[in-house]
Amino acid sequence: MNIYHLPKLVKAVIFDIDLTLYDNRQYYDSQKELFMDRLSQHFGISHDEIIDKVKAIREDFSRLNKTCSLSLGQTVFKMGISLEENAKWRNELFKPEEFLEPDLKLVNTLEKLQNRFKLAAATNNSTNIALRTLKVLGVSEFFPIVIGVDISKESKPTLKPFSMISDKLNIPLNQIVSIGDRFTIDLELPLKNGMGGILIEQITDVYELPSILS
Repeated sequence: MNIYHLPKLVKAVIFDIDLTLYDNRQYYDSQKELFMDRLSQHFGISHDEIIDKVKAIREDFSRLNKTCSLSLGQTVFKMGISLEENAKWRNELFKPEEFLEPDLKLVNTLEKLQNRFKLAAATNNSTNIALRTLKVLGVSEFFPIVIGVDISKESKPTLKPFSMISDKLNIPLNQIVSIGDRFTIDLELPLKNGMGGILIEQITDVYELPSILS
């Protein structure tokens, strides 16, 4: 865990979901493999060729933009795949129910956090997959607001989903903490805009949040 910044007053916490609220690398990797297979089918080229194509786009972007990086969603958008199509593919391909299970420690953790803070989730996955993931983990009741890429219409790194949640909660950004597993995707822009930021490296880090945020 790396705590980059905590506001003096914290009223809300926004979680990323994948590899933040669960540790199942097999499920996470399966998402990427399934999505790349679907992308290769769309363009009529091999799996290896599509991986090379995505890598080249990201490397070209990094050379021109030293301080930021592209998410997979932003990369395929540059390849002509709309965010709506992106979300549709995810809804069809991903099956969190086959990989994940209820996490009682996570339930206990979020119960404690809910007593003190408003909770929300912002993800680059589709909202449907996000809701199904939260449900199978047993924690959907703690997230009345879930912003997927099909709702925000922008893929992180972007401030859009955070601003949308801030508006819905009527809580300013400088009283909200973003929690995620990737600094450049989940934390960098929030930190630059006055939010708190905590980098999660494993699910046990999440279990410690009630004591840290207290």
